[in-house]
Amino acid sequence: MKDKIYEKYGYKVDYLTYKNDSISFNLGNFRYMLLKTNFSNEKLSIIDMIVKKLDSYAIFFHQLISSEDGYILKFGEHSYVLIRLRITSDRKITMNEILKLSSISINCSLENQLVEKIDFLENYFSNYQKLELANIDYFIGLTENAITLFNIIGKENKNFIGHKRLHYDERAVDFYNPLNIVLDYRTRDLAEYAKSAFINGNNCIIEILELLHPADYFSFFARLMFPSFYFDSIDQYIKHGTKLDKKRISSLANSLEKNLRQVYNLIYPNLPYIEWLSNVDNF
Repeated sequence: MKDKIYEKYGYKVDYLTYKNDSISFNLGNFRYMLLKTNFSNEKLSIIDMIVKKLDSYAIFFHQLISSEDGYILKFGEHSYVLIRLRITSDRKITMNEILKLSSISINCSLENQLVEKIDFLENYFSNYQKLELANIDYFIGLTENAITLFNIIGKENKNFIGHKRLHYDERAVDFYNPLNIVLDYRTRDLAEYAKSAFINGNNCIIEILELLHPADYFSFFARLMFPSFYFDSIDQYIKHGTKLDKKRISSLANSLEKNLRQVYNLIYPNLPYIEWLSNVDNF
């Protein structure tokens, strides 16, 4: 790999550190990482443009490094992209960082990341017929409701900067990874952060709701309803054999519904009527 790095970038590297899907090294005063990717050179070029645009807002994502033949370094069966780290801190991100990034809208073409997880599940069922899932009908119903709300929102501005997934304990070094950038509704990161915190015993949903403009309630609620944590747990089970805690999933389903009812009834005038959420007696 050292020879490949020198061949593509002209960097003479003494020592490489291998960890999971990354290879890192120090050069001069900088830390570099080679990250596995399935992105095309075209998509990486768009992400690079976004990173440079964010610089003008004093939001410094890690830099993508390219050569004359593009961003991708091939090594064996894998493709890598090289980034130069601009933040190496393991500190947790702050709400101010999330709010600042979520306020930035960039007019460019980067595919929308809302995937209809019904198709995702059907694919798993066809390959893993013996997989027993807790509360599957309930979470499919939530997913269908969330997608319906997103379809109603329609063509509202979906060019705000966000992340594929954002966790409440996200480290700064990961928050500023450009390969995690997506373009979506302004509230994507805030809702994912709220769900992640809620799942880990820190319910800050109402607190975050109070930071939003009423115009953003709709997309926030739709993203909040979307049960990404459920699909993540299935994904971890399929890929890594991580045990599905069915009792905890059932408990989370009950707690999540109570919170969805509370939020819905707080902001109802900004949302379509949803009968199963309108019963305030079930808080």
